[in-house]
Amino acid sequence: MKLIWSTTLWGIALLLVGCGAFSLPNVPDTLTKEERLAALQSITVAEEISRDYLKYHHTGIQTDRLKEIGYDLRNSHSRKDIFTESMADLKSADQFFVCTMCRSTINVFVRTFTEGELSGPQREAEVKKLSLGICDYFGISTQEVCSGLFDLNWPIFDFIFNETAADSQSFCGMLPIAICQVKQDEYNLTMTIQGDSPTEHNSELPARSSDDLLILQFTDIHYDPEYAVGSNADCDEPMCCRTALASGADTSSAAGYWSDYRSCDTPIHLIHSAFQHVKDNHKIEWIYHTGDVPPHNVWSTTKQGNLDMLTEIDGLLAEYFPNTPIYPCLGNHEPHPTNVFGNDEIPTALSVKWLYEHVWSLWSKWLPAEAEATVLRGGYYTVPISQDFRVIALNSMDCYLYNWWLYYNATLIQEQLQWFHDTLLLAEQSGQVVHVLTHIPAGDGDCWSSWAKEYNRILTRFSGIVTGVFSGHTHKDEMNLHYSEEGFATVVNWNGGSLTSYSDTNPNYRLYELDPKRRQVVEHHTYIFNLTAANQKPDEQPEWYLEYEFTKEFTEDTSPAGIDKLLVQMAEKPDLLRKFRRYKFTSSDPKIAEGCDNTCLSKTICRIATSNYQERTRCKELQAILAESLEKEDNTDVDDQGGGASGLKAFSLASLLALLTASAILN
Repeated sequence: MKLIWSTTLWGIALLLVGCGAFSLPNVPDTLTKEERLAALQSITVAEEISRDYLKYHHTGIQTDRLKEIGYDLRNSHSRKDIFTESMADLKSADQFFVCTMCRSTINVFVRTFTEGELSGPQREAEVKKLSLGICDYFGISTQEVCSGLFDLNWPIFDFIFNETAADSQSFCGMLPIAICQVKQDEYNLTMTIQGDSPTEHNSELPARSSDDLLILQFTDIHYDPEYAVGSNADCDEPMCCRTALASGADTSSAAGYWSDYRSCDTPIHLIHSAFQHVKDNHKIEWIYHTGDVPPHNVWSTTKQGNLDMLTEIDGLLAEYFPNTPIYPCLGNHEPHPTNVFGNDEIPTALSVKWLYEHVWSLWSKWLPAEAEATVLRGGYYTVPISQDFRVIALNSMDCYLYNWWLYYNATLIQEQLQWFHDTLLLAEQSGQVVHVLTHIPAGDGDCWSSWAKEYNRILTRFSGIVTGVFSGHTHKDEMNLHYSEEGFATVVNWNGGSLTSYSDTNPNYRLYELDPKRRQVVEHHTYIFNLTAANQKPDEQPEWYLEYEFTKEFTEDTSPAGIDKLLVQMAEKPDLLRKFRRYKFTSSDPKIAEGCDNTCLSKTICRIATSNYQERTRCKELQAILAESLEKEDNTDVDDQGGGASGLKAFSLASLLALLTASAILN
């Protein structure tokens, strides 16, 4: 009976949305009726929580309504996924939770600050007490994790709260969650770009030859010096495989020797194995190392620990590949605290100048002296490889939504984008082609859309000379296609996957074949080993093998236009898309067992066609074609792929919203 009542309320609420019974200020017009309802409910619930939680903070007594909302929200979200998955990839109930939690938390903090409550000598202790209470109320993670995150990030938040007119809409509206987004003109960027953009698809495709070059990409190594074989791989924290199993615990929770599919990072012997396999089996011209050396213990990092890991991995690369040029870029896990980068306009005590100085001391053996100035200024550089070819390495933390300084003054990031434009312009005038290294792909949901928009405009303008972009971050062996504002395919972003197995992937590295003139990717090879099989033989080296060659499995046309045609083929032939998704997760046992239902397939093709999270024109076109193709498939075949889960996820959010609405009315 209660379910029927809740469902009825849900239907009435949808009807109100459809009839235009209310409007949401500053909410994008692109939201569906269901999303507008969820947005309204999130705003309403967040306001209720922040109001009642402040009373609780003052009196120590929770209202019945506060208890009910907290219970519903704590039991609605996946504690692991909100840490291990991109926000854009979370299921709808998790996205509702994250958005509502963000709005509630920011409201509570801003109001306590503006009302002058947290201004005395015990201010930091009081704020920490408040933060840990909120952590417990929402069931975010363990108290240890929340305490560590507070200690590391509080000085930055303290500065931002005191220096800006912060509110929950401006903070949380930048999240890649549709129901959380608002129109924010103050965060819009516009670059002045010189020259004309292309008026057709980029179909440039060099012929393959025996002179093609072979290069290597390592990315997302995530070295964990504290990885403990046999430790608990199924812990409550965002990262495991460090703490001993409890006495009498199920041995199935024990961490494998070569790492573990669960939330665990990379032991040193796995790194040695990968480097040795490359050294013994491939003759490579140079290496791209696209960031993220430290592990995922984001609540307990130290500056010295990060420096030591960067030094150790750099030393191993130099040891195994002493005569091979290596071109690195920074990832979001390099700084301390994790993710947080800034520039000269932030306090010296909170800057990451120490990181830029350290990586220059490591990278200088591979880079020209001219690169020092930009590395020390912002962790980015350019290096000419030959008279007709150069590499540009960006610090993509300028787009990362977990880089808190974006919320302080987002216009600070314009400097590197301007440098990027000017460097490409000079390369064009010099007759050079260019490779771009960037840890975070622009289409990732965690990349700020205003930055991605301008980055895409720059790539579009110079797509005639940018013959490849190479990224990491997602831990997925994938690609993203950049499009112009007019819909022309312009540049391919190749993502190298990850050496870490965090989470649910097999370790991998990638090789690329480049034509010797334009240095365009004409083939790539992904090498992996199966983690389950390797852990059954801990005394033997893993069996690294070639998982697939791109042109043999998908298309010989690796130009942007060719990849766009491939996406149409994937939409028309879902089995081809299913194969791509299997390789995207490096044929890992958990992902194969999980399957991929129709919603999963739709998200998979959308991600390939997205280079700005909020610009999904091509994505929607391909999804429409895919939907027609899936309708034609036999129902049995669809069920074999894991069909049905999408309905459960959608109903999960509907149930949560209905429950919250019902409890509000009954109260």
